[in-house]
Amino acid sequence: MPPPPPPPADRTPQLLVASHHAAPAEQLVQVAERRGYAVRRAFTATQALALSHEAPAPADVIVLDDSLPDMYVLDASRALRDDPQVGPSTPLLLITTRQPTPKEHHMALRAGVWECLLHPFHAEEVGSRLDTYVLLKLDGDRARRSDPVLDDAGLYTLQGLALRAHELTLQAFHHAEPVACLALAPVTIDERNAGVVDLVAHVLRTTGRRSDAIGRVGPGEFAVVAPGTDRVGAVLFAERLARAISAAAGEERPSLRAGYDAVANARYTAVEPKNMLARATSALRAAKGMGAPNWIQAFRG
Repeated sequence: MPPPPPPPADRTPQLLVASHHAAPAEQLVQVAERRGYAVRRAFTATQALALSHEAPAPADVIVLDDSLPDMYVLDASRALRDDPQVGPSTPLLLITTRQPTPKEHHMALRAGVWECLLHPFHAEEVGSRLDTYVLLKLDGDRARRSDPVLDDAGLYTLQGLALRAHELTLQAFHHAEPVACLALAPVTIDERNAGVVDLVAHVLRTTGRRSDAIGRVGPGEFAVVAPGTDRVGAVLFAERLARAISAAAGEERPSLRAGYDAVANARYTAVEPKNMLARATSALRAAKGMGAPNWIQAFRG
């Protein structure tokens, strides 16, 4: 596969590096500067948060390492994700000098880390990787400007959910983690309990996990893209959401239907995010035609 083209010449790529004078990060800075990046340096997590929030131009890529003296690196990642200047869609990478364990990959994924960069690394290879992430960020930014990606309730539109599904599947690939898509909908009866749709939206928004993407896939239908979640986890996730919705509804507990699709390891199973969304939605609509005992269905292709 040929290397990706460099970022556009009329757009200086913005890189934020947070490291307490660690040699691997210093090497990365040199690589980026040679490629024309504008590099902002932070030596503590607190400085990184300030630089991210106050910078005139948002970072296209953020790189952290575990030398930060004032905060655990995954806590720093979570804090950066809470900054609107960063949000969930800015590529955030973690430099490590040893191969992370599967558990560490899972924790990093949950904290919003897109990829772990193992040092020592080849300068040209890591530079090309930075360029790829910048292009991905710019493409995402353009898509978000052209079409609404959030609705009035703060949930992703179908366009926004497809965009986030692509990003989350990429993250699951780099961490060799599972990824699932769960689609669900309350059963409405001649619109007499139409308010339950708003209730489900509220519960999803308030109980959703930081690493998940939650949106609408049809009238009264919702979907959650959940990296780090396999088929068993998708069922458990659906059951947890059903309990939360029932608790919020009080005496008038709604009946739910759900469908899901999942892969056990995104690195070794080809995953097309849009297809996964479509398969989960298809499984949901199959569940709608069944009775309550079969309220959750896996996609069966």
